[in-house]
Amino acid sequence: MQKENFMFLFTLSIILLLCFSSYTHATRSRLSGMGDLSIVIEDESNMINLWDFAGNPAGFLADEKGSITRGDVLWDRHKTTNLRHYDPYYPHYTEYSASGDIFDTWVSASFRRDGDLALGAEGNHFYRETDSRYERQEQTFPKILLTFSKNINSLTSFGANLGYAEDDWEYRSKTSDLKDQHKVKNLRAEIGVGRKFLSGVILGALLGYESFEPDEDYYLSDSYSIWISGQTLVEIADRLKIGIETAFRFERADFRKGKHVETEKKKKHNYHFSRLKFRGIYDFSSKFRVGLFFLNDESFFGFYEPVYWSYPFPSYEFTVTHWGAGCSYRFNKNMLGGVEYHLRDFPRPRVMYYPEPGLRTESLNLGVEGKAAEDLFLRGGYIRTETNQNPNLDKQRDSWENALTLGFGYEPHEWNLSFEFSYRYAFKKFKQWYSDSDVESGRHALSLSLKKVL
Repeated sequence: MQKENFMFLFTLSIILLLCFSSYTHATRSRLSGMGDLSIVIEDESNMINLWDFAGNPAGFLADEKGSITRGDVLWDRHKTTNLRHYDPYYPHYTEYSASGDIFDTWVSASFRRDGDLALGAEGNHFYRETDSRYERQEQTFPKILLTFSKNINSLTSFGANLGYAEDDWEYRSKTSDLKDQHKVKNLRAEIGVGRKFLSGVILGALLGYESFEPDEDYYLSDSYSIWISGQTLVEIADRLKIGIETAFRFERADFRKGKHVETEKKKKHNYHFSRLKFRGIYDFSSKFRVGLFFLNDESFFGFYEPVYWSYPFPSYEFTVTHWGAGCSYRFNKNMLGGVEYHLRDFPRPRVMYYPEPGLRTESLNLGVEGKAAEDLFLRGGYIRTETNQNPNLDKQRDSWENALTLGFGYEPHEWNLSFEFSYRYAFKKFKQWYSDSDVESGRHALSLSLKKVL
């Protein structure tokens, strides 16, 4: 029962991720190099608009000006030490290490004509491998998205998305003949509308459909879902910007096809989900800004990575409630700094192979950006993250991470070109993971982004 419930929760998490987030992504290395400041910094990849904030394709036309091509590459290398393996033939634990790589590549292009029509296409290939002396795992996740957006008149726009993705996972044991392989197919379609008002208000609506089809040998169920969302964007006197999104989703899961599901469980089930998202920015002056953020079902994954690296899922993905607040200060025309606090909370019991009472993770993000020359920007940041796996029982922190980020941007305007680079080193400790031994992990991540305005 625990395994079945966990697989079901995992299925819902994947669907939430694909339904309620946008595939098409903008150049992102800038914020990564600034300590992941995402609330108070609003730039081309992080605007409070229909496209960046809500993923509504009706806003794709107004998201940027002109036709654009982009390329982004992320390489993430991690290694974990002090892991232990239990040998049943010689009852004792053997310490070992595990390592892995993540390669994530995006290529996209957009065509915009006279502020009236926009077409976009993106291809993404995700590859993840983990390896140790006992087992090896590989995961590939290619996907493609097509986007269309058009103005009906000067105040009203229409848009549509069509996306397809496949998730292939393979596991091989190095100590036995055990191996496993699975594939999940995902198809998604969305249509959206947007309407501007002279008062500085923009209203949007979106209708979406998605199918989720794993192979018959997988624990996951087939499912399809439909959802509707509404967005309200407000801008007042160039000082206050607010984005609000509400969504309701209906899902039907079909457990009949799974070979690993008990006979009496092989039937269809219906589920309903709701969502609320808020982001606000207020400029007290030309130098000082504050921001707030809330999302009640953020798809949260990768925190435990790489301790749980060997499981056939992308890093224990589930949804959390996310609160955030921050402020930024422009010291002069060439120097900008910011600080943010993020709290992600999942107070309800999580049903995995072993039940745990919840999760709470807090992070303090610091970032700075300086203009070193006319076309050159230097960036840096620091992130402190702490986690409590038992927020309902005690206040003990079970793991903590320190991350240092560096980056630079080069934007020669006469070339209509921008180049962004960021580097991150993160060191993480898991307190008393094996009662008398602390697990430690280190990560190196490089991100490169290239954008060309045609």
